[in-house]
Amino acid sequence: MSYETKIISLKGHRTLLACYSLASRTSHKWVVFLPESGSEFRHGDRQELVGLIGAHMSKKYNFLVINKPGVEADHVDKKVFEKSFRHEKRIQDALQTLKEVIPPKDKIHLIGYSEGAYNTPVVASKDKRIVSIAMIGGGTRGWLKEELSNASPKEKLSYERAIKNIYKKPKSKTRWNGFSYATWYSYRSDNTLRALKGLNIPAVAILGARDKVIDLKAAIVDLVLVSERKPIQVHIFGDCGHHFTKHWKPVSRVLSRFLSEQERK
Repeated sequence: MSYETKIISLKGHRTLLACYSLASRTSHKWVVFLPESGSEFRHGDRQELVGLIGAHMSKKYNFLVINKPGVEADHVDKKVFEKSFRHEKRIQDALQTLKEVIPPKDKIHLIGYSEGAYNTPVVASKDKRIVSIAMIGGGTRGWLKEELSNASPKEKLSYERAIKNIYKKPKSKTRWNGFSYATWYSYRSDNTLRALKGLNIPAVAILGARDKVIDLKAAIVDLVLVSERKPIQVHIFGDCGHHFTKHWKPVSRVLSRFLSEQERK
């Protein structure tokens, strides 16, 4: 399937590859996808959009994927990828990409998965063209808090020690539980929850009841409490973990309905 690419110049002599496809040359509505923390390359073509929001709704929207710095179709620059794996840079990089790719008066529906889900409310709080957000498999609290909350009784003490070390060496590239100290430290705050509380745009959160990656209980409580004052929907799939491996079609249907509701407003 055809798609277009644009190299986005970022702070710190970095770049990322934005990939997008148009519903038509006259469409002014976009679905923008912020991917998970991994280094998989996405093309931003129509087929990917169909898989995300369904065939019917995909006809109405231009589609943009903001790939991670260092991630290309056939290559991953691990040094650049790690350098960019910081909360502040993820937000800056997304905002810069939206500014360069999407015309000023167009409307944006922002969808994030996993790491991307944590960042969607923060990005939305800084770009007023974003008219709705969807968070798939994302929590609401700082990552270190969530790791400690999910730790088993046997793991608690070692996790507490590791977290103390992260606070002592916040710029270290030493790795713990899959990420560098610097990455963990950058995601230590409750940025997602704080941003959600300040938004007044429609939002949908999609969670797996068996998710062991995020602090699921805290996320559900936070989302329900915020939904009492803000337009937030919460969907929980019972037989599903963090990766939604067998559940993308139901997720797609939820997103399709959510976007359809926004169309009718």
